[in-house]
Amino acid sequence: MKVSEVFGGFLEAEDLPEGKDVPVTIVAVRQSTADDKGSDGKPIDKPLVQIKGAKKEWVLNKTCARVIRRLYGNDMAEWAGKKVTLHRDVCNAFGKRNVPCIRVRGKQL
Repeated sequence: MKVSEVFGGFLEAEDLPEGKDVPVTIVAVRQSTADDKGSDGKPIDKPLVQIKGAKKEWVLNKTCARVIRRLYGNDMAEWAGKKVTLHRDVCNAFGKRNVPCIRVRGKQL
C-alpha cells in the first residue's frame, strides 16, 4: 500500500517513479472550481489535467503548460488525446528550493 494511493488529492511528483519517463495521454483539461482545494485547504486556481488511467488529476503549472503549448498549440481543449511524457524533477517553488515537481519533456512521442 502506498501513501499516494491511500490519500486522495492531485498527482504529485512522488507519484511518479524516480529517474523514469512516464508517457501519458491527456483525456481533458478543465478549469479548477471552488471545490478543488490543495492539501493546505486553499482553492486551486489552475487548470487540471485528466490523464488516461490515472486516479488523480494533475495540477498544471505555467512551465508545463508552455511546453505542451509548444507541442500541441495554445487551445487546451485540443490537447485531449495527445501524449506527453512526464518526469519527476526538483524546482524552486512556494518560496523553497529543491521542491519535488512534475515536468514535461519537450518532445512529442
